[in-house]
Amino acid sequence: MRLEVPQFLLLCDLLVHRGYWHAYPSHRVGVHKFVALTLMCLSHDERHRVLTEQFQHSTETIDRHVRRVLRALVQLGRDLDCVGTLDGIHVSAWCRAEIRERVKNQHGDLSQNVLAACNHDMYFVYVRIGWEGNAHDAQILQETLLDPNSSFSMPPQDAVYTNMSGFMVPFRGAQGTHHERVAKTLFNRQHASVGNIIERTFGVLKKRFPILKGPMQNYLIAIQNNIVLTCCTLHNFMRDYVPNDEYFNEETALEAFADAQIAGDEVHRVNPSICRNRA
Repeated sequence: MRLEVPQFLLLCDLLVHRGYWHAYPSHRVGVHKFVALTLMCLSHDERHRVLTEQFQHSTETIDRHVRRVLRALVQLGRDLDCVGTLDGIHVSAWCRAEIRERVKNQHGDLSQNVLAACNHDMYFVYVRIGWEGNAHDAQILQETLLDPNSSFSMPPQDAVYTNMSGFMVPFRGAQGTHHERVAKTLFNRQHASVGNIIERTFGVLKKRFPILKGPMQNYLIAIQNNIVLTCCTLHNFMRDYVPNDEYFNEETALEAFADAQIAGDEVHRVNPSICRNRA
């Protein structure tokens, strides 16, 4: 389930004590069993028929309570939000045949384009879900900024998005005096180094929750959205309460190597493969 027993019990207690999970007298099974089967579903991309055998409940019961736990964890996620770096990530999607062309991304796969921001400690600060795979990152950002209910903070960001007030992009050339070129190159290095944070965060998220790689079949779009938000909530929870998590430790070990690569770039050259899709 990606959690040790103490952290699992803490997660269940948080859901109950904060009022996101209400026990019903008619239910013989409590929060622990249903949270456990939901974590199995997310962590191993288990189908409900497999969970039916493991937990000895009907598929209807499994489906109903997975949806219930997802809603509870999405609510908990609003409490765990900890701005930082911004980027987009594609996660698997599944939809009706009549809208599949909109959901296909540039590689021809069905996906939803998720806008996410994280801070320097790899916590997700903001997640915007529900956009089709063919939506451009800049379009999602513009719509988010125009939405008065989006609760979006203004993080630093990159050239994938339109340059605007409150957003910073890397310099696109080595113009100016020698000192100005050196300063611009230093800025670009730091910009790219910060950008590595969001990619490492996405990497941890997808390694931990293979369900995001899909195909996410047999879930309605609304449930798929909640799955994404739930995975981000659990990511933040583990960042808080699992200090020796193997996925975070692995990415931390790679951080120094990535930063060393950036620092080793030539002073008068900016590597476009580093600056693209960075925030």
